[in-house]
Amino acid sequence: MLRLPAVLMLPVLLIGLLVVSPLYGVINPKLQPSHLAGRYLNVLSCRVTAVDTNALTAALEVQGVSKGKFAPKKITMKLADKGLAEAILSLRKGQAIVAYAGKKRQRREKDILYYIGGGLWYTATMTGAPGKWTILANADKGKDPSSSEIMFGTFNGNVESLWEMMRDTARRAAYYPAVPLTRFSAKTIASLDKPIVGVAVYDVNADGRCDLFACSAGGNRLFIQDARGAFIDRTEAFGLKATSGASCSFADVDADGDADMLLDGVLYRQAKGRFTRSKDVPAEGKPLSAAFVEYNGDGYPDVVVSRKDEGLSLYVNPGNTGGAFADKTETAGLTDGSNGEGMTGYFEACDWDFDGRTDLIYVAGPGYLLWQNAEGVFESSEISGKENGFDGGTAAFGTIVRPGLSSVYLVAGDRKSLICEDGGNLSDVTRGGNEIQDPAAGLQMALAEDLNADGTVDLYAASGIKGISSFYVANRGYGSFMLPEKYSAGKVIPPGVYNQAARGLAAGDVNGDGAPDVLVGGLNGKLSLLVNETLTDRPAKADVSITSDLRMQIQTRIVTVKPAGAKGLAGCRLTLIDARGKPVTHRWIGTNIGVGCCGPAQLTLAVRQLGSYTLQLRMGDGSVRKQALVINEKTPRHQVLTVR
Repeated sequence: MLRLPAVLMLPVLLIGLLVVSPLYGVINPKLQPSHLAGRYLNVLSCRVTAVDTNALTAALEVQGVSKGKFAPKKITMKLADKGLAEAILSLRKGQAIVAYAGKKRQRREKDILYYIGGGLWYTATMTGAPGKWTILANADKGKDPSSSEIMFGTFNGNVESLWEMMRDTARRAAYYPAVPLTRFSAKTIASLDKPIVGVAVYDVNADGRCDLFACSAGGNRLFIQDARGAFIDRTEAFGLKATSGASCSFADVDADGDADMLLDGVLYRQAKGRFTRSKDVPAEGKPLSAAFVEYNGDGYPDVVVSRKDEGLSLYVNPGNTGGAFADKTETAGLTDGSNGEGMTGYFEACDWDFDGRTDLIYVAGPGYLLWQNAEGVFESSEISGKENGFDGGTAAFGTIVRPGLSSVYLVAGDRKSLICEDGGNLSDVTRGGNEIQDPAAGLQMALAEDLNADGTVDLYAASGIKGISSFYVANRGYGSFMLPEKYSAGKVIPPGVYNQAARGLAAGDVNGDGAPDVLVGGLNGKLSLLVNETLTDRPAKADVSITSDLRMQIQTRIVTVKPAGAKGLAGCRLTLIDARGKPVTHRWIGTNIGVGCCGPAQLTLAVRQLGSYTLQLRMGDGSVRKQALVINEKTPRHQVLTVR
């Protein structure tokens, strides 16, 4: 198993070289990397082979050409002015560069624009020969940092990601939306007397429709969805009238076809449409949150509980024998101080290294990534330095940046970080993600889901401060994000929900149209359902005036995958595999746990590219199911598949 450094060393940025504030970089729809590729004759991928800090020169080697017929294989760079020394000193041997060489305009055939990473763009010119470049200026020097014309807003992420985009652009497969393409309407489900914390979207009565649950100190509430799409309060009918709490989770613990429930770590078993409290999971200490997870790979959901000042506890399901869950906290290494023992924090379930074993992200102190080894023992890697902890926040896990790489979005108060793996190390890539770096406050709950139904996982974080808005960033792909509310304030998410203080968030396709809806638990006691109208707004066909991004969305097909059976749903991973055998994306059942929340036992995929695919389900018990999937023009926009 891959092991990471004990303490995350964040990349050291040459702050003195930056000419713009990382709080700016407005996205300009007319100044995107695809537009740059259209304006220049050549698009190159280069690698720095040498840097002479005395002579202030550098040498590059051309690694690839996605457009044009650029002949030179080697390039030399020098300065037009020694005042530009940072343009050379900021380079290092082996560094990647993406360059746009030779404008199409007359007398501009020698113009060069290149990107070195960190949001830094430079202009240059060919001097005498195509392979001899003279650096002219920092492309953003003298520009208003809040302007949409600065190159920092065009792209400020990973150089390799920009090159990936340029290759996709050359084969007309790039998707990098520059305008908001999401909209929600709001429906008030209930108004409770006390704040709502944990919420759930789950099919509680096994009728095929998602139901809603809310946790509150003033009394929990269960709303069953009827055939007309109305939500009926059935709290008392299901035996839950006398319950209250802050955390909820649903799963079928005994594989009998009925959804069972955790309330603040206490197990309630369902039989004949009623929940009954059991003593099978110990009700001890001061529970913060609890969730069903698949720990030992037998297909029967186990339980992890976070308690105040006690760290995490693990209880293992006895399986088909029934009865009490076994306390495996010590056996699993969770009493080890290096794993957060004695601390207070929320947790997220994940399979970071795709080995089929459930790992945990514990958001306490510096933040811990708890790897489960082959013996079932958790081993930790700290996510940040002790002075930069994530106390008081949550994590959202998924393939957020690019396929094949796990990543986690952590939020705590005014802090937020997007952590992904890079060459065996954990790296914070927040700063290179465009508007994900914009300021936020009071963030407590994080959610990762494809909210705009375009095939990439977006991020939503709730703020617990009255009058401070939530933080929804749409994933544009290639590690970049957009704040839709910055461009369409009040038109993306109704302000009454987006601006209210909230904690609980749960996502699921409640109305069955293929677009994930969001259940929001307000600290004012208001339970709101954000109904996703994205597919309603999306045209059925493209016309000549439609942008390439919207054209790609129109081409996108939605697949809701429902695993058959009651066993192995917790920890189930869905992988979409293309015709070349390459994973396109992954989805998990049982993530987005947050402050004690729960999503449905089904998975929704948005597939942008037409072609032949394989849907692969790795169930919680380790069994693998596969089903062929063909996406073409005749495929319905949304289909539901049951995979056996």
